[in-house]
Amino acid sequence: MYHILFFDGECRYCNRWVQWVVDRDKKRSFRFASLQSEFAKDAFQYFNVDKNKFDSIVVLINMQSSNKITVKSEAVAFLFSILKPDALLCKLIRFMPRIVSDLGYDFIAAIRRFIPVSDCRLYNEEEMRLFLDNSNFTELLFRFRHKK
Repeated sequence: MYHILFFDGECRYCNRWVQWVVDRDKKRSFRFASLQSEFAKDAFQYFNVDKNKFDSIVVLINMQSSNKITVKSEAVAFLFSILKPDALLCKLIRFMPRIVSDLGYDFIAAIRRFIPVSDCRLYNEEEMRLFLDNSNFTELLFRFRHKK
């Protein structure tokens, strides 16, 4: 089972962030979908969550018995806990009060469209399969529930 990272598909900084995760996720613990996709619309509808509340990173954490949606600094901390658990940023986010780390997150989110980033790269075939934008959420959910 894997976790799903939803991101703003229209933001170069968010796309660069996804590249960063793809490059470090050697165990392929994450799949990706843009917030603008039908997949995201169906997923948020299923979990009865207003998709319009989010405009950057959201992580759907798949656990054995349940699912959890994390946002803002909590989502970033979860990503780091899986990919680079010893990273200083991970430790800082974990020990900071959530309101403080979310303020930092909101600041970055507010200026992200102005942050210069290098060009996005093309993904190879194996990496392309990590993206769920064209997948059917209901079918994916059925497979998760009936997987032994």
